[in-house]
Amino acid sequence: MNKDEFNKLYETLKKSKFRQQKFPGWRPLPTISCITIIFISFGIFFIIMGILILIFTGMIKEYKYRYTCNSNVCTISARIPEEMKKPIMIYYQLNDFRENHRFYMDNKSDKQLKGEQISKADLEKSGECENSLYNNDFIIAGKISTPSSLNPDEVAFPCGLKAKSFFEDKIDKFTISTKEIKITTKDIAYKADIDSFSKVKYDQNKHWHDINDEQFMIWMRISPFENPRKLWGKIENDDIPKDSYIEVKINQASYFGFDKYIILSTRNVFGGKSSFLGIIYIVFGGLCLISGVVFINVYNYFHKKEKK
Repeated sequence: MNKDEFNKLYETLKKSKFRQQKFPGWRPLPTISCITIIFISFGIFFIIMGILILIFTGMIKEYKYRYTCNSNVCTISARIPEEMKKPIMIYYQLNDFRENHRFYMDNKSDKQLKGEQISKADLEKSGECENSLYNNDFIIAGKISTPSSLNPDEVAFPCGLKAKSFFEDKIDKFTISTKEIKITTKDIAYKADIDSFSKVKYDQNKHWHDINDEQFMIWMRISPFENPRKLWGKIENDDIPKDSYIEVKINQASYFGFDKYIILSTRNVFGGKSSFLGIIYIVFGGLCLISGVVFINVYNYFHKKEKK
């Protein structure tokens, strides 16, 4: 393109409707009828969605068993009264744990978990891992000792109370009517967590936990509820027939003074068993309907008053 052609194109663009701001415009003018229709439509939609979620939630099969016992190995035997179709999700739950306590939530180093090099002095100054900064802080008398590969005076990786209290109970064996079942612990964490932790380069022999362990990733994600429920694993290849007996052997490696539960649950397109989402949808839909009715009644009241 030569100079004359460029100048010609520039003059054309300069006089265009876009440059002169002469494009036709449209400004919506909401009317009471339009607002009412919007509110009522949203109300009906959310109520229907809420009812559907509750119906699907009611179709989920879920069984919960308390397993806290005095020995290191705990065995649970139970009968499953209804058939459970794969995939079957296995959760653990800690009652009254309240991991959303502010001090507990903040007691970790996000930079450290992102793989950034942080000096001991900077971590000490920040106070992010207070009382759980060094390897020596992770020792629990008579229960957990420092691995020989770790220097007790070095900074723990990962540091913080959240990492220190990692729930390490493991399911050693899961049988259905004497048939041993494989439990999958792969692809159970959020993809965002898997991608984030996989970027961290570290020497596993010099640290407390394998941060590429998806159960550890799940543990590090804070639950907003007082009874946190987290995914332990899943059964992908087997169903549990009706009236079958299961036996679960659990190695208790975590020392919690809370009630611990194992939960077996099926799932659907809306996730696991929870009526909370359905109730929220119905409540929100009801508020939309009430708002629509209030709008039209208030409008009719003042409109009639003006006519008088």
